[in-house]
Parts: sequence; structure tokens; C-alpha cells
Amino acid sequence: MRKLLLTTLLSVFVLGLQAKKIKFDYSVVFVPEEGGVKFEKITDDADCVADYCANLKSHGINSGIVQKRKILLTNKIVDKFDWWILPQIGISPDGKRIGYINEKNGTTNIMIKSAQRGGASVQRTFRSNIQGFSWSPDGKELCFTELRGGHQGLYIVSADQGTVVKQVSNSNDNDYCGEISKDGSTIYFHRGEGYMAYSLWSYDRKNNLFSNYSRGMTACPSYDQKSSVYCARFTDKGESEIWRINYETGVEEFILGQPGKSFTSPQLSPDGQWLLVVSNVTSEKEGIENTDIFVVRTDGTQLTQLTYHPGNDLSPIWSPDGKSIFFLSQRGSIGRIYNVWRMDFNI
Repeated sequence: MRKLLLTTLLSVFVLGLQAKKIKFDYSVVFVPEEGGVKFEKITDDADCVADYCANLKSHGINSGIVQKRKILLTNKIVDKFDWWILPQIGISPDGKRIGYINEKNGTTNIMIKSAQRGGASVQRTFRSNIQGFSWSPDGKELCFTELRGGHQGLYIVSADQGTVVKQVSNSNDNDYCGEISKDGSTIYFHRGEGYMAYSLWSYDRKNNLFSNYSRGMTACPSYDQKSSVYCARFTDKGESEIWRINYETGVEEFILGQPGKSFTSPQLSPDGQWLLVVSNVTSEKEGIENTDIFVVRTDGTQLTQLTYHPGNDLSPIWSPDGKSIFFLSQRGSIGRIYNVWRMDFNI
């Protein structure tokens, strides 16, 4: 069994890595714990999928996942495990196209290609620092987060043609992870309001009205309850839990959380029965700290770990039919390069 590390959403301190001279072949596609699961590589190294942390230089985070930081309270130099929550891939509602963030010539932009392996990619944005995005339910738009002028903001662009970009956020705010509602009328997102302080907001596209609901991050609208969203939320210990918020009734329901563990980035399955989440773990055999993908029932039961590879697996999304999961991973590559992968979901 694997032991989950005490985490925060943005940072996990990993001690003692220097004492272990651990080597692992990241070109391995799967490990024994993943036996029986079919993995398919969607992108290639030539697609230049952006390093998951490459867009966080403004936060003092380099492209590497594990790096040395000074802990001010103890004045010690330790390894700090950094990770982020913005969605890095998206899939069209018909399941035929996959989008990912490409890094080239110092810029990051959204690329679109066939969800089946092979074929060329088409560039859909021509910006400078896109950090995450999602696909609209009708397949017509991409909602992305971009760093401009020292602030993260939300923008909309066509998923099919043209380069006209609509700005959603005020240029003085820090807004992340826009998710367009099923009827297209509302954009849910979270706003940064200080260190480890985030709140859930929505934008009414018809009335140009911004509304604030509750504290939380990475809003995931519910299908069967129009006024409910799933989200991640910090505890007073800096750990992350999954909650469901009904912003009309004010009812807030705890879904998933355990002492000493963190779960982030909820993604609701098409049938409304499961949530994909990401968590930090460490493998007992290799002693390697990384991120892996889990699923849990929307009532908080049947938590199941899906990936075990010592490379990082993160940013998971569902295929439209709910039978597959697309995600970013370092598996199958030399040099810990990220690519988009697909895996079967058979639970």
C-alpha cells in the first residue's frame, strides 16, 4: 500500500530525498499495480506539451516539480514538492478532439488535435502565457486563464476558427479555471484573494454580473443540481478537501478529505456518479514523491487509486462517454517529459 503525504494544494515538503539515490526509467508505460489497464499515448514529444509547472514562474516556481527551497521557520534547505491545479487539457463534447497547452519560443498556447493518436495539431490561440483552459459544453468555445500585466484573468476564444478573444475578468483581479455551464449562460471560476485564499465566483454572460458564493477553488458544476458546484477547499491545516456547494440554499456538503492528505481538481463523470481527483503520494518501493489520479463516488465513498507510476499523473478529464480518462503524464518518456495519455475506466 502507498502512504499519502501530508500536502497542501500548492506545496508539499519532501524531506530526505538527497539521501536516496533513486533512479527510475520513466520510459516505462505502466507499473505492476496498473496491470490490466490499457494506456494509450495521444501526443508525442514533438508536440511540446508544456511542462505542468512551466507557467508558474511568476509564482517563483520553476519547471521542475521537485526543487530546493529554504524553510524560513527552521532556516533549513529542503526539497519542496510544487504542483498546481489549472486544467491543462480539454476534450470536445463529441470526443473527437483533444486540446493541450503547447510551449514554444517562450510562449504557451492551446493546440487542438485528434483524440486518437496521430495527426497534426492546430494552434487555436496566439497569446503569450496561457496557464490553463476548458472546453465549453456546446463545443464552440475555449475558456482559458492567461497571465497578463501581472494578473491572471479569464478569456474566451472560438474553438474552431478566428483569433478574436473576449476578456471576462477585470484586469486587476486574479481569476482562474473558468468552467462554462451546460446552458452556456454562466462561467464558474475561482478568484485569488491572498496566499492560500480563494473564493468561488460566477459570471452571468447575459447580464455581465459577477457573483461570489463561498470559499473554494476549481469549481465543477453539477449536472443534476443546477445550483450546485463541486470544489476543492483548504482546511486550517493547509490540506485540501472536496466539497459540494449549493449556492441557492447555502448548504455545503463535505465529500472527501482525510487527515494528513489532500485531494484536488474535481472532475464530474458524465453519468454524475464519480469524481476524478488528484493527490500527492509517495511510493514505498521507489521512495519517489509524485502526483497520482483517484476516483471517488459523489457521496464520498469508494475512493480508488487509478495510477501508480512514479512519474507525475495529473490534470485528468473524462471522455464524453465516461469510459476513458485523458490526463497528463511523464510516463513513457525519457527526461520526464509530459504528454497526453488515455486510460480505460472500468470500475
